[in-house]
Amino acid sequence: MSVEGLIFFALMVIVSLIAVVWPFVRPLPETQRRMLDRQRERALAYYERALMNVRDLDEDFATGKISAEEYHDERELWASRGARVLQFLDELDQQHPIIDDVNAEDAQIDAVIEEAIRAVRLAHQGGSA
Repeated sequence: MSVEGLIFFALMVIVSLIAVVWPFVRPLPETQRRMLDRQRERALAYYERALMNVRDLDEDFATGKISAEEYHDERELWASRGARVLQFLDELDQQHPIIDDVNAEDAQIDAVIEEAIRAVRLAHQGGSA
């Protein structure tokens, strides 16, 4: 076999390996988006749980069901967990913004946030009615 034939064969092997391995190495954009959405949903669910626990603690303390020491310790724990989740969500949004348009106006971003808040309030009102 000639030198040119060996080089051609080696290049074909390398290209074939890249073509076969590439899909497994690089996640698909929509798969990555779904993973980010799932992380965001889990973090939001945990944040809501932390808020519910703080509300429950406030109610239990107001009714005298728990001691002041236990109330302050538990409230501090759940408040710090909630704050960490918010930090995680902020970092996630900075790395992978919800709005893809980097030139989006603050008003557009505020509108998306307000719509999300409105949806949560409507769901909460519908569930408590």
